[in-house]
Amino acid sequence: MQIDQKVAQLLASRLCHDLVGPIGAINAGLELMEDGIAENLGGSGGDDPAARALLANSAGEATRRLAFFRIAFGSGAGAGGEATLPEARELALGFIASGKAALDWPEVSPAQPSGAVNPSVVKVVLCLVLIASEALPRGGDIGVNFADLEDGLGVAVIAAGERPSLGDDIRYALGLGGGLKAGSDGLTARNVHGFYAQSLARELGSRIEFSEGSGGDIQFAILFPKTTIC
Repeated sequence: MQIDQKVAQLLASRLCHDLVGPIGAINAGLELMEDGIAENLGGSGGDDPAARALLANSAGEATRRLAFFRIAFGSGAGAGGEATLPEARELALGFIASGKAALDWPEVSPAQPSGAVNPSVVKVVLCLVLIASEALPRGGDIGVNFADLEDGLGVAVIAAGERPSLGDDIRYALGLGGGLKAGSDGLTARNVHGFYAQSLARELGSRIEFSEGSGGDIQFAILFPKTTIC
């Protein structure tokens, strides 16, 4: 996929934004440990279990987020050099583990391909999970379902919870993938992944559709052509 310089810059900005929190927490944990060591040297303190826990949790979160973005935004593939949906599920589970939403993506599904797929398929699904998590600021469930259809692989990603909301900026970015130039003034680090996902879908001969269900849930659907499934 060829993207312009602005999109690359915005994707990098988004990646940095999502890593600032856990890395900042690591620094805070190190400072707490340094304070504990200084007190210990003075004979009045010791090791701080809370600081160790903060370091471990924050380092784990940063690692999981890096692994997620490496596949979602980068050129990386799975452990075997191929992209698979089961590996994407593990990345998605790790990514939202520290958030308010829960992932309902069955480990085994008859319609979900277990083997290699076009890497862009994985990228689009991961981006939809990211968008769905952002639509649930108060928490909820992110459902990922597959259907083996005559024309290809159908994928549905649903964000359901307390007043889910799909921001106007994301709606705009998803629409941009239909043909407007990425250099549009409305594209920012907050919504660039919507444009990116829709552009990938278009290159595969498909399109991300989104709607609101009767219960207010946000629904995304895409049909990947059979040629994208190895």
